[in-house]
Amino acid sequence: MADKDLHTLIRVRKWDVEEKQRALGVLLRREGDVLATQAALFDELAREKAFVSQAQPVQRLTFAPYLKQWDLRRENVEKALAEVRRLIDEAREELAEAYRNLKTFEVTQEARDAAAVAESERLEQIDLNEIGLTLHRRRAQA
Repeated sequence: MADKDLHTLIRVRKWDVEEKQRALGVLLRREGDVLATQAALFDELAREKAFVSQAQPVQRLTFAPYLKQWDLRRENVEKALAEVRRLIDEAREELAEAYRNLKTFEVTQEARDAAAVAESERLEQIDLNEIGLTLHRRRAQA
């Protein structure tokens, strides 16, 4: 930090952004899994309805308890989906914040680099002017 270099901090911030991206990816995959579970649940209900429509009246008696259990499972899946989506929103906010922090350091470093280049060019121009003046004086003396 003594030489006003932020490259190490930028590297750490990039790593933080990448970690947050990975965490978001995990949550998005989890959301996909929950959605697949939800779709499978509705497919199962459709199969059961088709079976019951062709079943004997005695076999239809088990459908009402099945529907109660299916409804509980559906509610659990919906709760899980809502929780995952809440976590996804939080992860997106954390990722956005981490990215803003990274950009702050990158912009600051770019400004410092530009200032260092400008100072270097200014010093080089001073040296070239000095050389030019020295040559001019030598020619004028000769």
